[in-house]
Amino acid sequence: MLLWNELINEARELEQDTTASKDDLRLLQIYLCRLYLTPAYENTLSLFNAEESLAFLGIKPPEDADTLGTRAHLNIIRKREKALTFSLKGKPKLSFEPLLASLVKLLKPNLVETKLLVYAMLLLKHPQAQSVLRELEISELNNSVNALARAMRESSRTVARALEDDSMLRQIRLFETPNRGSDIWDLVEAGPLLGQLVLATSDGEKGQSESDIEQMLFRHVCPPGPEAQHQISEFQGVPELQLMLDYLQNALATKARGKNILLYGKPGTGKTQLARAMAEKLSAPLYEVPTKDGRSGAMTGRIRLDAAKLAQMFLEDRLGAILLFDEMEDAFRKADDLAKGWFNQLLEENQAPAIWISNNISAVDSAFLRRFDFIFEVEGSGTDQQAEKLERDLSALPVSQAWITEAARTSWMTPALAKNLLEVAQYLPARQIIRNQQRLETLMHQRLSAMGERKPAQLLKRKQTQDFPEFRQEWINTKPTLKNVERLVRKEGAAKVCLYGPPGAGKTAYAQELAKRLEKPFMLQSGSDLLDKFIGETEKNIAAMFDKAERTGAVLLLDEADTFLYSRGMAQSSWEVSAVNEFMIRLERFEGVLLATTNRFDSLDKAILRRFHLKVKLGYLSTDQLKELIEACVMDKDKARALRPDQLAQFVYLTPGLVRGAVQGLRLRGFKPRTERLLEALKAEQSQQTDGVIGQPIGFVQ
Repeated sequence: MLLWNELINEARELEQDTTASKDDLRLLQIYLCRLYLTPAYENTLSLFNAEESLAFLGIKPPEDADTLGTRAHLNIIRKREKALTFSLKGKPKLSFEPLLASLVKLLKPNLVETKLLVYAMLLLKHPQAQSVLRELEISELNNSVNALARAMRESSRTVARALEDDSMLRQIRLFETPNRGSDIWDLVEAGPLLGQLVLATSDGEKGQSESDIEQMLFRHVCPPGPEAQHQISEFQGVPELQLMLDYLQNALATKARGKNILLYGKPGTGKTQLARAMAEKLSAPLYEVPTKDGRSGAMTGRIRLDAAKLAQMFLEDRLGAILLFDEMEDAFRKADDLAKGWFNQLLEENQAPAIWISNNISAVDSAFLRRFDFIFEVEGSGTDQQAEKLERDLSALPVSQAWITEAARTSWMTPALAKNLLEVAQYLPARQIIRNQQRLETLMHQRLSAMGERKPAQLLKRKQTQDFPEFRQEWINTKPTLKNVERLVRKEGAAKVCLYGPPGAGKTAYAQELAKRLEKPFMLQSGSDLLDKFIGETEKNIAAMFDKAERTGAVLLLDEADTFLYSRGMAQSSWEVSAVNEFMIRLERFEGVLLATTNRFDSLDKAILRRFHLKVKLGYLSTDQLKELIEACVMDKDKARALRPDQLAQFVYLTPGLVRGAVQGLRLRGFKPRTERLLEALKAEQSQQTDGVIGQPIGFVQ
């Protein structure tokens, strides 16, 4: 246990800041003496705590307090300033000389800007001087500028120019923009980034060379990025990858300014690794604006943007470099932190091409987004190449190959999630394949739920008993015939088809079969999943749906289209009209295969319907279709074949989905599907169906 003496250090005097040098203090005292002697301040000497101020200047206060503000008092300060000036010999030994030299080398400031940097760093080294300066008030900005110019023996015009809002020191935000602008202490106030740089270089400055400090600056502002963990070939499924590489290569070769790429997408989709792989492919050094520093932890968005601006100046002499700014959304959380013109300038004048990365760009001002030459969404999976890469990543999991294949092809699997699963897998027993699959799915469900994602379906369905035959197009009752749809797609390469009819008529099954016959991926999108509680997000979801379908070449099935595509005359809010308009625009431009299903055909917006090439009605099973389906389902097929038309005439509201429900219901009750028992079950299914159908048709009118 500690002793009292160790806790309070009674015998030890309070130590002063050991990182400041004697020359630091001398120079600051000279500047302050000159400020006090400025005509604008001569009459304010009696208004502040003279003892504290004079003590900081190294002056013993006069015994006669009445002399404050008198000529004699001013003479004492004048003599102190002369004595300090006379005592300076040779080259100054400032404690922050290596930092200053590095900043001068990298930023190339003029003499006045350099002296202002020195003044700001002196105040950081001696924070007690701030309280002294705060006692000196002038009501006019020009007077404060003149006083500072007098202290530095520079012209007021050059000092004023160095402190304007568009000056270099303000633009890279090493200096704060004055809140009020008339006070001398507010005129040159170090920004957070300069404060962090001084703090970062304060430890062990002795023996550090300019090169050491320069490397430290780079580590603090834009450290070199780590080596890429993946080859560029592993990202071949990313849309327009070659276009991005060509764009960056041209920017590096021509040294063009204002070249920016924005990569966005859900967390863990590999955006950062893609950026590193592109830099490696181009043999370009990659520097990254850090998200945290080693001393104070997380860096605010404001400081990170300041660092990005400063990094661009640092990289001007480092040819062929690329700057990476990750977690961009954190820098946009506070609108007050961003001056629109300042950020636009950052995007328009950057010397090194920059790659910006964000998990969510919904909060980013469109004025900012317009400044990016390329904006690409990076998805975790969706293409065959991405799925194959994820499948290789997951191959070490102690699960079945079928589970790995299914997991790699889900829309929510990402490289980060795959890495997380592999880390967990080392604690799973190698031989408990089924149990491991259940554990990993539970882990994924919890992770996705925490991120606001919907709980995904089970990867491997339990093995289905052969209680229902595979899909056969002959069991779908359509008008016009579905052969027209396939013929249209094969001829035109695109089709927009509306499938309407009662639930279970085979709309979804047909769409899956069509994708299979066309040898295209199948993309299922529920209309309800497109709706969002935030204004504008539904429209973005609609656009993303069409973009993904075109990008992957999938057959797109929009299920429950009536969820939001109902007549605009029925809309109660402006966003409902906006959603229909957005869908109509995107549908007009879409060049793929879209099948939209609905059970409420009559409620769809008429303008939307006109944009479909075909409207196909799926009706109830005919007597012949029902007989064939019953025969395919039951065990006593001879009895099914012997059924007469009059025995089936009562079934006029049955669909393949209802027949399947009846068969599964029998099995759940422990009965094997036989003809007579199935007919009874079908009567019950039809009765429940027609309770709300007769007089109020679902999907279409008979």
